[in-house]
Amino acid sequence: MYVKLIISSSVSRFGTISFTCSRTILKWMRSCMTLFLVMLLFVGSLRAQKQDGYFGDSTLYALSMQMFDSIRTPAFFDMQRRGLERAVATGSKHFDYVFRSAMLSRYEMTGDKPGFLRAADGLIAHYQAQADDSLLYSTWARRADRLLMWGDYVDAVLSLRGMADYARRHRHLFGQVNADFYFGQCYLSNGQDSVAARHYRQAMAGAIRYGSPGLAARSGFNLVNILQGWGRYDEALALSDSLPAYIHQWEVMKGIAVNPVLRVQNAMYRLKVLISRADLPAATAWRDTMLLYNNMYADPSQQEELQYTLARYERLAGNNTEAERILRMLADYSRSRGNQARMARYYRSLADVLRAEGKYAEAADSYHLYAGAADSAQTAASNAQLNRLSRLYRLDELEQEKRVALAEQSRARTLAGSALTVAVLLLALCVLLVVHHRRLRQKNRELVARIRSQEEAERRAEEAARQAKTEQPADELSREMQLFRRLQALLADAEILRQPKLGRDELAEILGTNRTYVADAITACTQKTVSQYVSDMRVKHARYLLDHHPEMSLADISVACGFLSQSNFTRCYRIYYSITPGEYRKLVTEEPVD
Repeated sequence: MYVKLIISSSVSRFGTISFTCSRTILKWMRSCMTLFLVMLLFVGSLRAQKQDGYFGDSTLYALSMQMFDSIRTPAFFDMQRRGLERAVATGSKHFDYVFRSAMLSRYEMTGDKPGFLRAADGLIAHYQAQADDSLLYSTWARRADRLLMWGDYVDAVLSLRGMADYARRHRHLFGQVNADFYFGQCYLSNGQDSVAARHYRQAMAGAIRYGSPGLAARSGFNLVNILQGWGRYDEALALSDSLPAYIHQWEVMKGIAVNPVLRVQNAMYRLKVLISRADLPAATAWRDTMLLYNNMYADPSQQEELQYTLARYERLAGNNTEAERILRMLADYSRSRGNQARMARYYRSLADVLRAEGKYAEAADSYHLYAGAADSAQTAASNAQLNRLSRLYRLDELEQEKRVALAEQSRARTLAGSALTVAVLLLALCVLLVVHHRRLRQKNRELVARIRSQEEAERRAEEAARQAKTEQPADELSREMQLFRRLQALLADAEILRQPKLGRDELAEILGTNRTYVADAITACTQKTVSQYVSDMRVKHARYLLDHHPEMSLADISVACGFLSQSNFTRCYRIYYSITPGEYRKLVTEEPVD
C-alpha cells in the first residue's frame, strides 16, 4: 500500500508549491535526483570545455546521453559496454569515467545493493591501480554515502575508515577531505553533533585548500545547521555569508549558470537562522529566494525540511493557520512512515501554534502526541546508537586481536588477551545493564509524573471549555455539540462504560438518536472515531481506578472498564500512556507521585 504525502504551501509571490510522494515514488525520485546531478556534472563540464569538441569525441557524447536515457532498460548494458570500449581505445579519460560509473547509477536507481557494492569495489580497485586520487575518492565517498542512505551505518563507517587510512598512507589530501566530510555525516546521523562539527570544519578547510568549492559549501551548510541548533546565530550567519562564493566557484568550474540544489540549501539554512533570531524582514527575503530556486528544481530530498522551514516562517509572520496546516500534513506524513523523531518535532511545533491560536484542548492533545513520539524516538535512537557502537567496538576488538596475534606470534598471549577482553566486556555489559535499568526506572517515574501532569492539564482545559460552553445558550449550540455533551454525560457513568460493546449503534440506541449522528458528533468535537473515543474514556477511567482503588486487580479493572480482555486492556493502556497498567501501578505503589 502506498503511503502518500500531499504538502502545499501558498505564498504571495511564487504561487503554490506542492508535492505528492509515496514510498516507492520517493525512492524513484531520489534515484532520479542522483542521475540528474551526475548528468548535470557531465553536461556542465562539457560546456566549460567546449573548445575540446565534446572532449574530443562527439560520438561518445551522444552515446552517453542515449545510455542515461535508457538506464533502466536492457539496452543500457550494450551501450555502456560499447562506450567503455571506445573510451579506452581513444584514450578519453572523461568518458572512461562516465561509462564506468554509469553502472553505479543504474544499481542506485534499481536498488540493487549487492550489484552496487560489487561495481563500486571494482571501480575503486581500478582507480587505485591507475593512481587517480580524484576519481578514486569520489567513487569511495559515493560508496560510503550510499551505505549511509541505506541505513548501513557500521558498514559506512568501516568503508570510510578504509578510505581515510588509504589517504593517509598515500598523503592524498582529497581523500582525507572526503573522509572528514562523510565522517561528519555519520556522526551527525548518530546524534553526535560536536564530533560532526569538528569533522565538517576539517572538511571545509581541506576542500578550500584542495580547490573543491562544492564540498566546501556542503560542509558549510551542515555547520550552519549545527550552529543554529546550538543557538550560535551570529556565528552561523557569518559562516553563511561566505558560502555563496563557493557555490559560484562550483558553477563557474562546471560551466553552469546556477546550481538550484546548492542555492536552495544555502537559502534554507540561512532562513532557519533568521527565523530563530525572529528577524522577519530578512527572513521574508530569504524565504522568497529559497522558493525561487526551488521552483527551478525541487530536489525531492529537501522538500520535507523545506516545508517545515516554511511552517516556522509562517508562525514567525503570525500566519498561525497556515503554519498549523503545514505541520498537520507533516505530522501525518511522518506517522505514515513511522518516523517518531520527526513526529515529535512536528507535534511539538503544532502544539505551540495551537496554543497561540487559543485552541488549548487541541494543544494538549498535540503535547500528548509529542510526548509519546519523543519517548519512542529517544528509545529507538538510544538502542540504535548502542547497537552501532557495540558493533563498532566489537569490530575494533577483533582487529586489535588480529594485530596482537600477528605481532606476538604467541597463541598463549592471544588467548590471555582475549579472555581479559571478554571479561572487560562482560563487566562493561553488566555496568551498562545496571545503568540502563536505573535510567529506565527513572524514565518510567518521569513518565508517571508526566501522565498525571498531563491529565491535570487536560482536566483543567476541559473544565474551562465546559464553563465557556455552559455560558452559551443551549439553543446556540450546534446539533453535534449538543449530542456530544449528552454523550460525555453518558460515558461518565461507570455502569455504562462497563459494557464491553459500546459502538455507534449501542450509543445511538441509548441516546435515542441515529448512529450517524453519534459518529458525526464525536468526529466534529474530538477528531476521533467512535471506537477511539470510547477506548480513550475506558483508559482514563482505568487510570482513575488504578490510582484510587489499589484493592482491585488488573483483571477486575479490565472488566470494570469494559475491555474485552486483560490483554486488550494492557494494549490500549500502553498505546495511550506509553506504559503498561502493571508497570504504572508498581511505580505508583513504590514511589507515589503527588
